[in-house]
Amino acid sequence: MHQELKHVEIGIVSQQGWRKTQEDAHLWAQLDDRTLLFGVFDGHGGAEVSRFCAEHIHEELRNIEEYAAGKYGESLVAVFHRMDDMMRTPEGLKKLLSFRDDPEKQMGGGAEQEDGSFDFLRSLLHQQRNASGGGGGGGSEENNNGQYVEEIQAGCTAVVALVKGNKVYVANAGDSRAVLSRQGKAIPLSFDHKPSHPTERKRIESAGGFVSNLGGMSRVNGNLNLSRAIGDLKYKANKELHAKHQIITAEPDIEEAEIQPGDEFLLLACDGIWDVLTNQEAIDFVRKGLESGKTCSEVSCDILDHCIATDPKESRGIGCDNMTCAVVRFKDNFHTTMS
Repeated sequence: MHQELKHVEIGIVSQQGWRKTQEDAHLWAQLDDRTLLFGVFDGHGGAEVSRFCAEHIHEELRNIEEYAAGKYGESLVAVFHRMDDMMRTPEGLKKLLSFRDDPEKQMGGGAEQEDGSFDFLRSLLHQQRNASGGGGGGGSEENNNGQYVEEIQAGCTAVVALVKGNKVYVANAGDSRAVLSRQGKAIPLSFDHKPSHPTERKRIESAGGFVSNLGGMSRVNGNLNLSRAIGDLKYKANKELHAKHQIITAEPDIEEAEIQPGDEFLLLACDGIWDVLTNQEAIDFVRKGLESGKTCSEVSCDILDHCIATDPKESRGIGCDNMTCAVVRFKDNFHTTMS
């Protein structure tokens, strides 16, 4: 996908790679003249949750109270949890199953108009939130059990960047990443959530889970090799705990940065890229391509071609994952048009 706006150039490319299915999804949306939203969602256990997020996050963000109040970091935290809440409803389940049944649906792209089916749900969530004194409480007893948790086995990591004026707010849950190029220097705007990290392990164990080491990789309950994600509802069924304290949580870290003169581009990518390249190596690769006159989408294609393994047996799985890369280049007039 390639898009030219007056102040940025956008290129987002995905490839299935050696995997049997494509579980990644992505989004970009222009919320107003001075506001852009980008997201990369790396699915696991199925593609339905990543596609659900790609379709709904941009519209739901507009309806978050904190967003209207200018609390952009807090609004991103709230919208991550909102995705879990929506998936616990009959409407959400129906949409998830439609993605599962139709693999061609919404692989990601520009924002589309929503169909209004969640208007009532928004009102209900608003009432529940006010009653509980905060967001992300985990939903009702009915929605935490039975059909919804049993049917929704998938999850996704999520890295979302909100560019508001000359500031960028990045929300991350999982091991996808956002990195800013500042005159060629890689500035990390997210940090991976892995079960082996002491803070993550403490939360997992306090919630009744465990961290095991299998083949040199730490896994939650012997399964997931990441500790935060949207979806994965079976790890979020403890009604005694707030959503941010569950075994797996959708609670994102928030990083905020001012886009300065000399800042060149923003790079968002799933872990298929970061398994192969460091932050700085990825920035160097993209920067070289852009300096040669290539478009953001061409450079995104190049980095995926560079990272994919030529032989899965030789690489031992490195470079064999689904891969998605989003490059957002700031044009020379960025500060005059976005300020």
